Amino acid sequence: MGKKSKHQKASKPTGAGDIGDLLLRPAKAAEAFASKYNGDTTSASSGEQALDELDEFPSTGGLHGASSDEENNLPSTKGDKKALFRHIHTLFAADIATLRVEIHTVEGRVKKTEEDTQGLTARCIQLEAHNTELRRSQTLLTNRLDRLLATLLTQQQVTAAAIEVFYRIRRAAKAPVGTSRDVILQLQTRSAQRNIMAEVRGKTTHLFDTANLSFYQDLSKPTLTWRGLFKPLTATLRQHSIPYCWAFPRSLVIMHGGATTRITDPSEMDSVLSALDLPPRPEQTTPAWRPTTPHVWDMAAVKPFQPANPGASATFKAQRAAKHPSGT
Repeated sequence: MGKKSKHQKASKPTGAGDIGDLLLRPAKAAEAFASKYNGDTTSASSGEQALDELDEFPSTGGLHGASSDEENNLPSTKGDKKALFRHIHTLFAADIATLRVEIHTVEGRVKKTEEDTQGLTARCIQLEAHNTELRRSQTLLTNRLDRLLATLLTQQQVTAAAIEVFYRIRRAAKAPVGTSRDVILQLQTRSAQRNIMAEVRGKTTHLFDTANLSFYQDLSKPTLTWRGLFKPLTATLRQHSIPYCWAFPRSLVIMHGGATTRITDPSEMDSVLSALDLPPRPEQTTPAWRPTTPHVWDMAAVKPFQPANPGASATFKAQRAAKHPSGT
């Protein structure tokens, strides 16, 4: 048998394999169009080759063993085939565009989540380092307080003065970074507190570890206000060098002549001064009246405002009266 001529028509498919190959070729062509839409030039060229191969089949005639309805549903011309593949390409293109938008959105969310995760990880590392520094600072403060009590009290007193609670007061917002911070200390017994205050009494500062420390009793504002009511009595006691101390919760203890006097009310100050042969406290008199500086309304009246050009002001008033005869 000789070779087929260039213009010789291809034979009709007769076997089951030929029919299956014919049915698969449109799918290959559709896949090629989809690949071409996604930018895959290799698959697109193979799809175009499959489309060209479909042109080898006759545009007319039926398939062997196929019914007339099946023959009517198959593309019969090259234009029909191209229209079919364009329709398939259009359907796939819309779906692919939607998928691309969704993938782009998911990609942005994943990127944002990764950035947030990195930020949270960095924040956790920072907090862990800060907490480590706080724990180290707390340990150093504990050791320093133990050594401070050891220098102020005996070993037996230190054992009785076990520290219950201690903490630093927050530094003011506008204070410099190196500003010292106060420490609030709570001991187990009040006797330990009295021993510490007795040790530092009469000293403005106490040198410890190259630092000058000052000791104060931690008192609430109502307690300080109540003690301020005894100021006339305490001033007289200090003037005559009579020792006294404040007792818990609210009482003033005076030591004089081997006796101890305790008062809890400011109204008892006069009787205590009389019992101690001390001069009475000065009378609380109202200050004498004295004239004060004159107020603003008592000063000389300010001159009324006068325009710089009286003629211009009169002209303006005349023009205004001409425009508004009623005076409105």
